[in-house]
Amino acid sequence: MAITRIQKLQGYRIFRDFKWDGLPDFGRYNLIYGWNGAGKTSLSSLFRYMQRKVLPDTGAVEMVIDGNVVTGTDFASVAIPAVRVFNRDFVDRSVFETPGHELPPVFYLGEDSTEKQQQIVALRAQQDELTNKLAAVAKEKVVATMELNTFCTNQARSIRNLLLGDPRYINYEAPKFKDLMNRIASTRMPPAELDGAIRARLEHALAGRPLPKIAVSSFADVDLASLTGTIADELRTTVVASTIQELVDAPEVANWIERGLRLHSAGETHCHFCKQELEPARLAALEAHFNDRFKAQQDRLRKLSSDIESLRKTSRERGLPERAALYPHLHADYDAAVEKLNQHSMLVDMYLDGLSRAVDAKKGEPFAELDLSQFLSGFETAAVTGFWKFVELILNGIKAVGANSGVVAMQAIAGLVNTHNEYTDNFEKSAAAARAQLELDEGVKVLSEWSARQQQVKDLAAAHEAMQEGLRPIGEQIAVLQRAIRQHLRPAEELTREMAAYLGRDELRFEPKDNGYTIMRGKQPAMHLSDGERTAIAFMYFLKTLGDTGFNLKDGIVVIDDPVSSLDANSLYCAFGYMKERTKDAKQLFVLTHNFGFFRQVKNWFNFAGNIRNNPYDPARSKVSHFYMLAMKVDGGQRNAYLRILDPLLHEYESEYHYLFKCVKEGAAMDAPKSLAEAYGLPNIARRLLESFLSFRVPGKAGNLAQQMDALSGDAAAKARIVRFLHTHSHMEQVSEPEHDLSVLSEAPAVLADLLALIEANDKGHYDAMMKLA
Repeated sequence: MAITRIQKLQGYRIFRDFKWDGLPDFGRYNLIYGWNGAGKTSLSSLFRYMQRKVLPDTGAVEMVIDGNVVTGTDFASVAIPAVRVFNRDFVDRSVFETPGHELPPVFYLGEDSTEKQQQIVALRAQQDELTNKLAAVAKEKVVATMELNTFCTNQARSIRNLLLGDPRYINYEAPKFKDLMNRIASTRMPPAELDGAIRARLEHALAGRPLPKIAVSSFADVDLASLTGTIADELRTTVVASTIQELVDAPEVANWIERGLRLHSAGETHCHFCKQELEPARLAALEAHFNDRFKAQQDRLRKLSSDIESLRKTSRERGLPERAALYPHLHADYDAAVEKLNQHSMLVDMYLDGLSRAVDAKKGEPFAELDLSQFLSGFETAAVTGFWKFVELILNGIKAVGANSGVVAMQAIAGLVNTHNEYTDNFEKSAAAARAQLELDEGVKVLSEWSARQQQVKDLAAAHEAMQEGLRPIGEQIAVLQRAIRQHLRPAEELTREMAAYLGRDELRFEPKDNGYTIMRGKQPAMHLSDGERTAIAFMYFLKTLGDTGFNLKDGIVVIDDPVSSLDANSLYCAFGYMKERTKDAKQLFVLTHNFGFFRQVKNWFNFAGNIRNNPYDPARSKVSHFYMLAMKVDGGQRNAYLRILDPLLHEYESEYHYLFKCVKEGAAMDAPKSLAEAYGLPNIARRLLESFLSFRVPGKAGNLAQQMDALSGDAAAKARIVRFLHTHSHMEQVSEPEHDLSVLSEAPAVLADLLALIEANDKGHYDAMMKLA
């Protein structure tokens, strides 16, 4: 399969509206000449899209391949010939220098190897970035772990100091504290911190020593209910006797006389008070008043008064243990129980006082019925509450010991004594339990901070592990790519020989390094390759790839765009010979160039291959070799590149000079240009013609146009006008955008006529000969 023609390029880069009109179909050998900026790169890129089988990036493309129209959208789907393209993009893709500061630099050759090495560089950048992050995370992890360990060590020391006295805590260090925290954290519901009072009690328990055991107090049974019933009954009992009314009406006097009567019962005849003689009748009347029943009641009342005081004594003899005899942590409960017991005792005393008054009252009023309740009133005050409740309980038959809160208080005290004794019996066990509780509480207090520090270490460890896992596949990818590069690595000696054959000198030498090469210039590493050297290395490598198993040269299409740059005449000739040898068997060959020396070499080869030899090129008759040139026109203010048949002067003569002279001659003869399309390329053509003329006419001042012009004969004003025109509107070898002012370019024919006159004035014979040819 071969490419017949480029049918249409619509909006494709600089080819804004190109059609294949009147041009010969492509042959086996095709040479396209064009200055920089004329569209060579756009054409070679079009062939590159064919090679990659992808849609061109812009515009509409139609090509004819073996008589069939193929559009750009068909590149990926229809059968098209195998294409290999060399252009500037290939140089950039195929010669890769390791970035950074590696000295000497390592170069990688070949599009595939370069692409893989670029992937390696990108992967190593990721690897370095991830490694730096890994190092930073590792550092953070170390710091966080050290801070956690320091925290655990400090907390362990605090617990050790708190729980002194137990051998188990003598060597209490960070590992034991960590075990404690892990146990706490693993519980479904971690315990709350201890109440301050509970914690103080536990700390006091640790600070003390075992105290002696205390006898459990026994409390006497104070039966107020029975006594109350007896007194109440006695108060209601009256004595039947021969009463003396005056004594009944005066109980206190009656009591006084009754006591006096007992003092005079032993046969006394005179009163001890007044010393008067006692009248027997009076004594008989008094004896009748104070009869046996009266005496019996008085005896009972005196006994009741004694019972009251006996009960009072019994209730006060409580046998409470000394407060200091109890363990400190029991003191608060002991004080509360004693307070309740004191309140109870006060109520008992008040009640007994009421009973005592009742009995005393009955003694003075034995002949009257008395109500006990009247003697129990008047005790309820703001300072003494609950008395009537207490009285109610007594009256309902409750014993004094059980009345109100007395029994509860005494039972509480008894319980505290039992607790005290048990604590003494189990002092070491209790201390161990207290230590365990305090140890746990110490952990609970710092659980939040420990959890945060622990989680930070876990998070950093997880991040560190994830980054390590992320590094592993990167390293594996790099290893795979390196193996693939080594498989395609060509021997350095072979490259050195071929580079010498390509350039015609052995200045550059390849030495293997890593997966690439170090390029030596003589005995020193080539630190900086010129663009020409890069292009030469890439082109040499490109030509070698034409022999790869993946490409059949005899069935393939080869496209070469400007393979020489900054090469001297000898190197250019060697490079051409190298290229010719390795591309001559291609099914179809396209060569694009702006270098006239290289153009001339290829032109002569194609003339011979097409059997044109020294004959003029006839597009209609030539079947094998065809010659084209890229030209430019302006449509709507925009450049539009197009292909045309090579100008005969460029084909027939060995110098570009003839073609330039012809263009200047035609430009000088034209009328004032009506559009930019007619004139915008003339300044560049004129400059190249003048520089070529000056190079052999004034060779000693090459590169300085003003000095060279001064060395020529001719009108000074005309020379100044030529220089101004060229400096203003020419752009060396570039065919630039048509930004010139048409009013200024309208002087182009006149200036070109001045240029021809200048050449005539300085070399009349040369001028005449060129005019005949043009």
